[in-house]
Amino acid sequence: MSRVQAQLLTIGDELLAGDIIDRHKAWLGQRCRALGIEVVGAATVRDRREEIVAAMTQAASRAQLCLVTGGLGPTTDDLTAQAAASAAGVELERRPELAERLEAFFASRGRALLETNLKQADLPAGAEVLDNPIGTAAGFAVDIQGCLLFAMPGVPREVHKMMREQVEPRISARFALTPVPRRVYRAIGRGESSVQQDVHQRIEAARQRSPGLANVFVHYRARYPEVQLILEATPGPDGAAASAEELASLDPELCAALGRAVFAVGTQDGPAEIGPQLVRHLVESGQTLATAESCTGGGVGEAITAVPGSSAIYLGGVIAYANTVKQRQLGVPAQLLEAQGAVSEPVARAMAEGARAALGSDIAVATTGIAGPGGGSEDKPVGTVDIAVASERGTTYKRLRLFGDRAQVRRGAVSWALKLVWDHLELGHRVD
Repeated sequence: MSRVQAQLLTIGDELLAGDIIDRHKAWLGQRCRALGIEVVGAATVRDRREEIVAAMTQAASRAQLCLVTGGLGPTTDDLTAQAAASAAGVELERRPELAERLEAFFASRGRALLETNLKQADLPAGAEVLDNPIGTAAGFAVDIQGCLLFAMPGVPREVHKMMREQVEPRISARFALTPVPRRVYRAIGRGESSVQQDVHQRIEAARQRSPGLANVFVHYRARYPEVQLILEATPGPDGAAASAEELASLDPELCAALGRAVFAVGTQDGPAEIGPQLVRHLVESGQTLATAESCTGGGVGEAITAVPGSSAIYLGGVIAYANTVKQRQLGVPAQLLEAQGAVSEPVARAMAEGARAALGSDIAVATTGIAGPGGGSEDKPVGTVDIAVASERGTTYKRLRLFGDRAQVRRGAVSWALKLVWDHLELGHRVD
């Protein structure tokens, strides 16, 4: 059975000019994947009627669905309804119920309803209204050459609510949708090419086991320092597709290939990031965590406290940027700092042990390093980061050589700090 295909279209000069980051396509793509819809293309066009009409017409020739955001406001550059009417070969018509709603909306706020505002009551003839209870711009659904086009506002919270409550039920009622099974492996500590090299032969061997596994599509997604390996059971030309159980059967050999780098395995959108995974384990085990940070400047603590429920396990942290703070708050000996330097194994260990003692936690993690752009040396170039984890088991340590600009080094150090706590506790990998 062929999959339902969709084209995404976002409208607005501000998106192409870079004034606003277009996050709608990514979010809509995720929603489509969850429903079992295959997105075959995406485009962004300016607020020009003829360009919008051309984009809608092209989308209608390629897909059964077209999801559109933007251009439903009351001003002269909001042209989505007008363009959709042209693409559908119909006229605009004023919807009395929408006009009445606009009048009530402005009256409730003590504001005059201008004629330009009534533009939002004009929709393509025959279009179905999509309710928008949190904004003035109603959406609509209209058929264009056999393609069902859904037009939604550009305001993110309005798009999200309308997509979930208005668009998705209509799509599900019209099409038989089956989400494509996926298997996602998250790893820290291996490069993208290294991951591919280690799993490639195992995946190729697995393709011989069944027609469905033969058609599995493999993605590699890198966001330094993490790499995701994604297996997607897309049907092949013969229609065969792997089941979720077949994908899961590959876990033992793929996790063995990834080694200690893999920390979580999940389905569909994948397992949670390392921070939520670690917090969940600490909550379940009743252990507490503290942090001592230099180069990451509180980033590790922020990653932990961003997780709901982290107050049950996170006691606090010390941002020990200056050596005097390392000495006074964490008890790092002055002679150690002078002899070894702030970026060194002995100091990282002393910071972790000092944080654990000072804050009374079960576990403490410490970071110290050179994020750049200056401060590096031949022995300790920019990107050198020392991380230590202390617990009743003892103290473990790792030196990293991270790459990128200052922000990338700091972000990488935060991810590595969480992963090294994970490794210190010998958690292996979790399957969600």
